[in-house]
Amino acid sequence: MKKKNIALILAALMAATAATGCGGGSGARVAKEVTVAKEGYPVVDEVITINAVGYGEPGGGEWEEFPIFKQLEEKTNVDVNWTTVSGDGADEKLNLLLASSKELPDAVFSGLSTTKIATYAEKGLIRPIEDLIDGGYAPNLKKILDERPEIRKAITMPDGHIYAVPAINEDEQPVMTTTLNINKDWCDALGVNVEDIKTVDDFKNLMDRFVNEDPNGNGEKDEIGFTLEPVSPYHVWNGDANFTGMWGISTDYDPVMVKDGDIICSVTQPEYKDYIIWFRDMYTAGLIDKECFTHDHNQYMAKIDSGNVGAYLTNGPVTSAQAAFVALPPLEGPAGAHWGSLDFSIDKGRGLITTTNPYPEATMRFIDSFYEPENSLNLRYGVYLQANGDQYEILPNESGKLAQAPGSYVATNLSKEVTEKYIIKTEEQIQATERKELYGPYLLEPLPLMNYTPEEASDLSSLSADITKIVSEQKAKWCTGQGDIEAEWDTYIESLNKVGLEKYMEIQNTAYDRYMGS
Repeated sequence: MKKKNIALILAALMAATAATGCGGGSGARVAKEVTVAKEGYPVVDEVITINAVGYGEPGGGEWEEFPIFKQLEEKTNVDVNWTTVSGDGADEKLNLLLASSKELPDAVFSGLSTTKIATYAEKGLIRPIEDLIDGGYAPNLKKILDERPEIRKAITMPDGHIYAVPAINEDEQPVMTTTLNINKDWCDALGVNVEDIKTVDDFKNLMDRFVNEDPNGNGEKDEIGFTLEPVSPYHVWNGDANFTGMWGISTDYDPVMVKDGDIICSVTQPEYKDYIIWFRDMYTAGLIDKECFTHDHNQYMAKIDSGNVGAYLTNGPVTSAQAAFVALPPLEGPAGAHWGSLDFSIDKGRGLITTTNPYPEATMRFIDSFYEPENSLNLRYGVYLQANGDQYEILPNESGKLAQAPGSYVATNLSKEVTEKYIIKTEEQIQATERKELYGPYLLEPLPLMNYTPEEASDLSSLSADITKIVSEQKAKWCTGQGDIEAEWDTYIESLNKVGLEKYMEIQNTAYDRYMGS
């Protein structure tokens, strides 16, 4: 396989004129006459070559050097001339490859949002692939889509076509991104049984004791009660979006949720107002970290690691160097014991075929081989996957050691069934499973993985910026006691409507109705 020089490619592309609707112009290659097998290997009897772009993590290595690809290329007789796009400006580089080239790559693996995919498809640059999937050239993926129709719905664009294949993740929908973790050492010091903390009122009373009764035993009033990380750009663990489930709402990155078969705006509901009032009362009483709207991620993590925190939200291990934390199940709130949820069951856009690809059937078979369980595992973990009998261990990461695999940037089938059968779980993975099982019965219905037309996506993007700004600013103001939510609520709703909330919700409901009717 020949390694392409990305700098030279990009220089050539910058000089190229924009691609037209046919998506390739005079640079299209002429295909050999080949017969593509719909099952078994090799895919073709005679070696063929395709050009593909792999979107990798910074410092992740060159895709052409990954052992798993070398194995699959030899097995399928599909030789791939890889271009690796990674590092700073990777998105721009990848978009340039597609938007400015007369000679498109034959396939692209990840790095493009569904919106970008829809836009390039509209320009005639990306090939629909549902005919290949249903025509026998993707037997592994076809089986998955037949067994899990919700995945087919999630990858079908508004025009009815499928343009990219997904990665199926081990997390089944819905999933929570955070758990509520409490300092058991402090509970023990105060004679509190963790299992007795069952309601938000119990939680509030406990935070009061944590802050005022010196559970760390140092004779100083320096304890932090409840802390979280709700502010962009950090928002790494979804802030308090799951926590608001106890008020019956989910305040995820998009201010929308499913309720009673409709899409509603969560941040305009009376329940949201009630939550903000509860938060404000906790904050002004000194029971919530005074820096929760200003600290950065590193500061947040340092507080948790210090052990001088009573409770916090995170999706990671509930551990600290200085204190023992345990995960609490969702508490009984005004809406009952609920927790917010998201759908991370698949990653979209993990492999596509361009319209100038001379071997679409063979390329589809090559991509489809990724869904075979052992191939999926090797694609995700690379050299950190170690065989142990009929199963595999996932080794701890080593500083400076590359995985030599694309990780999450290609199509894989890491369903619950696959991971349970093939993976020997580490202690950390066992703990993660336990947390999911603890929260599973309490999760609100997640927002489905809807798709938007390019026009809808453009409108949502522009509207979202103004909506998010108002919501974020008002939330911080009200939660910290700097405003009167009761007096300012109507003005807040009016300001959201002025910047286009009604149009925003109309687009969301159109996409939802389209998804439910597909």
